[in-house]
Amino acid sequence: MRFSIYLRRFGKLHRLYKFHRSTKGLYSFSRSADSYDSWHNDGNSWSRFRGAKTIKKKRQPLARFEGSETLYNSITMLLAPMPDDIEETAHQPRADDIVLDIPGIVATEVILSAAPLTLFPIPSRPDSMVHVKVDMFPIFTLEAWQMPDRQFPVSRFKSSINWVEGQNLFFNHVGRI
Repeated sequence: MRFSIYLRRFGKLHRLYKFHRSTKGLYSFSRSADSYDSWHNDGNSWSRFRGAKTIKKKRQPLARFEGSETLYNSITMLLAPMPDDIEETAHQPRADDIVLDIPGIVATEVILSAAPLTLFPIPSRPDSMVHVKVDMFPIFTLEAWQMPDRQFPVSRFKSSINWVEGQNLFFNHVGRI
């Protein structure tokens, strides 16, 4: 399954994320084609920046995912169109794509879970929108809302892993983990 998440602004679509769930794992692409994060079925995970694996992690195996975990929290503030934004009239989003129509500063939380979630209201997330992809495993949930203040959002679900550098978290590591 492949899908993108866009923010509609200035008559254009600004891509926030692009995801690809394959038989090998989950890939999340940034705006730069040579930078992405991956989480593989065996639990190996890494972040690539300009082609180099800068961060490697040992996580729970994606194929046997348990519980719920926040993958990303982000804040987006667009003051003007970006050069690579897509003209809305020239692009038809795919059926699986998500297009957000939220004014102002937009916050998002991407959550993976083994079962469907019920997200209870949080006062700092007024009028949040929730999008769920139940036809992939783990289940993908996106919560998006207009930021009422400048406080960075706190994750709903913490990682169940205690990250320890050199054991399950590696920076600029050469070789297999």
